[in-house]
Amino acid sequence: MVRNADGPTSTHFDGSPMTLFEIASATITSIRIEATRSSVALAFIGIIVAVCCLATGGIFVKLSALDPIATGAWRIGLALPIAYAWQALERRRDHAPEHARDARQILLLWLAGACLGLDLALWNVSFHYTTVANANLLANLVPFVVVPVAWLVYRETISRLFVAGFAIALCGVTILLSPKLGASSGALFGDALALMTALFYGSYLLLVSGLRRTISSGRIMYLTSFGSLSILVPLALLFEHRLFPVRLSDLWPLIGLALLAHLGGQGLLAACLRYIPAGLSSVLVLMQPVVAALYAWMLFGESLGPVELLGVAVCLTGIYVAKLGQR
Repeated sequence: MVRNADGPTSTHFDGSPMTLFEIASATITSIRIEATRSSVALAFIGIIVAVCCLATGGIFVKLSALDPIATGAWRIGLALPIAYAWQALERRRDHAPEHARDARQILLLWLAGACLGLDLALWNVSFHYTTVANANLLANLVPFVVVPVAWLVYRETISRLFVAGFAIALCGVTILLSPKLGASSGALFGDALALMTALFYGSYLLLVSGLRRTISSGRIMYLTSFGSLSILVPLALLFEHRLFPVRLSDLWPLIGLALLAHLGGQGLLAACLRYIPAGLSSVLVLMQPVVAALYAWMLFGESLGPVELLGVAVCLTGIYVAKLGQR
C-alpha cells in the first residue's frame, strides 16, 4: 500500500498500482471468504445447540406415558406441520419453485427417513432397559459407521490413527458393558439396542449430507418424515398398546420431543450439515451423551459407577483419537 495526495492506493507486489476492477474483484473475494468463514463458525455453534436439543430426547421418552415406538411416531407426526411450514418459508425466501424429484432422490429421501425411524424405534426402546447416559453414548458411536462407509462408497482414506481410536473406543465399550455381562437384568439388552442404533443414525447422517447439497434442510426434514412414519407407525401398531395420549399431561413430553429433540435437534443438524462435513458432525454429536448424562443425573438421579465412568472415559478418548485421524 502506498499513499499519495488523494489518499491510499492499492498496489501489486511489484509496486504497480491496481486498477479499479482489480480492487473491486479483490474486495468481493475477501467478502466471500469472510462470509464462508462466518457460515462455518455459525454452523459449528449450531451443531452444539442441536446436540443440546438432541440430548433431551431420552428424557422426554422416559417421561412419556405412551409406549416407546408410539412415542417416536408422535415425535415425527407433531413436528410434521412445522416442518411443512419451514420448507414453505425456505422456498418463499429463495423464490424457488417446487421441483419434481426424480425416482433416485425420492428413494434416498425415503431411505433417510426410514433409517431415522429405525434409529428412533430401537433407541426409544433401549431407554426402558438401560440408563440415559449409556443409551446416548452407545447410540452415538457414529464415526465408526460413517468413516468405513465413506471409505467403501467414496474411497476416502482411513488413517492408522482412526483405526487406533476405534480400538480404544472398542475397549471403552467393553469396559462399560462388563458389569452387565452375566447379569440377569435386561440392561445388556438395552445397551445392545442402543449400540445398533449407531448403524442407522450414521446412515441417516450420510444420506442427509448428500441430499443437503441439492435440497434445502426444511424440505429434507419434511420429506424424510414420511419415511420415518412408514416405519414407526406399523411397528407401533404391531407391538405396542399405549398408542394415544389419554390425559392432557400426556401431551407435553411428546410436544417437547417434536419441538426440541426433532426440530431443534435433527432440523438444526440438517441445516448445519451443508457447511460441516458429515465426519466432523458425527464427532461433534458425541457431546450428546455427556449432556444427556447431566440431564438424567439432575432429573432422575441416574449415576454411573466407577467401572462405567472408566468405560465412558476410555470410549471418549478413543473417539477423540479417531477425530484426530480424520483431519
